[in-house]
Amino acid sequence: TDADGDKNDKPTADHDDEPTRSLRKRRQIDYTQLAGKRQNKPARKPRAGKRREREPDPKPRPIEFSPTSQRRTPKKARALRLKIGDARAKVRDGRLTAKTVKGQVLNMSIQEALRKAAMGAITKELTQISSSGFDVLQPVDFRNMSADERKRILPSHLFVREKPDAITGVNPEDLKARLVAVKDRDENIYDDKSSPTVSADSLKAISAVAARDRCSVGTVDFPGAFLNCIMPRECPQTFIRLNRFPTEVMVSIDKRFLKFVSDSGTMVKKLNKALYGCVIAAKLWYDMLRNTLEGMGFARSAYDMCVFSRQAQDGPTTLTVHVADVMIFSPNDAERERVISELSELFRGLKIYRGPEIKYLGMNFEYRKDGTVEISMPGYTNALLEHDDVRAGRVHTTPAGEDLYDIDEDSDALDEENRDKFHSVVCRLLYLAKIVRNEMLSAVNFLCSRTQLPTQQDLRKLQRVLGYLKGTPNLGLILSADNELYVRSSVDASYGVHADGKSHTGACVTLRRGSTPATSTKQKIVTKASTEAKLEAASDMYGQGVSTVRLLESVGVKVQGIILEQDNLSTIALMKNGKPNSSRSRHIAI
Repeated sequence: TDADGDKNDKPTADHDDEPTRSLRKRRQIDYTQLAGKRQNKPARKPRAGKRREREPDPKPRPIEFSPTSQRRTPKKARALRLKIGDARAKVRDGRLTAKTVKGQVLNMSIQEALRKAAMGAITKELTQISSSGFDVLQPVDFRNMSADERKRILPSHLFVREKPDAITGVNPEDLKARLVAVKDRDENIYDDKSSPTVSADSLKAISAVAARDRCSVGTVDFPGAFLNCIMPRECPQTFIRLNRFPTEVMVSIDKRFLKFVSDSGTMVKKLNKALYGCVIAAKLWYDMLRNTLEGMGFARSAYDMCVFSRQAQDGPTTLTVHVADVMIFSPNDAERERVISELSELFRGLKIYRGPEIKYLGMNFEYRKDGTVEISMPGYTNALLEHDDVRAGRVHTTPAGEDLYDIDEDSDALDEENRDKFHSVVCRLLYLAKIVRNEMLSAVNFLCSRTQLPTQQDLRKLQRVLGYLKGTPNLGLILSADNELYVRSSVDASYGVHADGKSHTGACVTLRRGSTPATSTKQKIVTKASTEAKLEAASDMYGQGVSTVRLLESVGVKVQGIILEQDNLSTIALMKNGKPNSSRSRHIAI
């Protein structure tokens, strides 16, 4: 039968004997005529005459929200679209200068960014690159390039985003553009391309001591830091291709680029200096900054490659480095200004911030007169809670319940889309918990072990963590240090709480108030008793206290010693005696 249900009088043998020709005939069907035939109507003919030109609309067209997927979405997603629509209405009315929904930063295409007056940020980024003439990006003629050089052309992208604020999470007046080279083709050119960043534990320990000593604090940001680094001459040359839009902007900035524009409107340039996206860029910048600081008299710590110190008459000045952001801890204002002055002579356009309240790496540092410092991340927290991936439920007073380590094998697994969202939210929670919200570490650590195949039960546990975070969005971490400084390492373990019989370790290191390193992790082995579990925890975590002592001593801080805090008498006896005391613990010595 055919598509209308009528019998097809044509014998099927023809289709069986000549399948290829039959398929070709079916592909040549005029479906427009077929539709008209089924409706007993002739096929529609095109209207004669010229098409009337549409008059231009005197009013600018509103910016419409076009989701990346046209599939039907749940109610929450539709509600988010309404919020986005309201935000964009504010953009059109001039009440906002960027797309934001209660702290949520949305990606912007080039066209949308231009409509939101982001041209200033784009021009600023490209002007920064073009200010040195051909020193950074040297245009080349594509027709004169060899085949090997053409293979090393990297595509580039121009991104525009909001620079989030550490307190509110939104800074709509500060749009930031970045020209980035895609790094997929120069991955294997360089042998050593890794670059370090300062450890959060080191930053917190140094901040606690700085609060005790009432240090002068400041931050220095190096705009376009990578553009100061010359690409290595011993490696093959690297090229990038600029798309039409950045090419037009760069030509408007410097007319000398016009003769290198191709027929397609793009332009190929050779990288003389590092650019964001190049795998070697961060390494080149770190080496350059390290050599600069060492030339200024700073010595790098042997226990954190991004901590530098310099001795002065009133005490040591310590610097922490995270790519292009440097935080200064000086014994007085004069020494801090001396460091800033020395850096300003070597690098131009530095962004400098001073005072008792400093924003650094998305964290807000508030140094108080009582010798304490509070570190908080309200902007990051609010942006996390407003994200539409996983919504928080009702407000909870604790991040987890008694069933945290219980696993229901019959609970339904999440689909692939929700599994990816679950993984994303848990990773963001882990970053927050490791830095300022240490009380959530146990719950978040368990959820990290469930990211491969999460279930509905795991989702409810995640929503409980978010519900706790929703009730305490502004809670921070307060740190301080004793004058007679002892590093206290507190270690404990919960015996056999996991489904496979393993125990769970919790540990923190404090200088007086607040934890600098804090850890909550599942033990690697199965222990026979709580005494052995606590001994295993002490053995694994004692190194955190030792590392903290060595770091502080390397920057000139005097430490009296380490105190290991343990609440199990049998475990204390095992550590003091250095051997088992009974037949039940004899296997430990073996």
